[in-house]
Amino acid sequence: MSGWDDYVKLLFGRSAAIKRAAIIGSDGSVWARSGDANEFKASDAELKRFAALFNDVNSVPGTGADLENIHYIVPRVEEKLIFGKKDQTGFFAAKTNQAIVIAIYEGDNAQSASVRAGVEYIAQYLASSGY
Repeated sequence: MSGWDDYVKLLFGRSAAIKRAAIIGSDGSVWARSGDANEFKASDAELKRFAALFNDVNSVPGTGADLENIHYIVPRVEEKLIFGKKDQTGFFAAKTNQAIVIAIYEGDNAQSASVRAGVEYIAQYLASSGY
């Protein structure tokens, strides 16, 4: 197991609503992803397109975002954060200088707050460590 896998495990510990997660490079390359029953199934091509969304994050609400062959509406973005939603599932993705932390969750808005907090916690730690 790589050190990056440990950060994915830590992310799962931040919210029971998280079902799948990954850490990718700002170029879309996979650094770590959840596996087994919680396999993060986004393709390499999909992750490259997803990472590129952060190049013009303010345009994302108009187009939405795709992960694991699911199209999410994006009701909200911030400079380094994208929030996607579809029915009772969604995702948060936070960008650091070199990485993007992604968590896909199931649940209502109450659960989404803990998912966002977990994603931002890992992203802030990575950023403070030079990533």
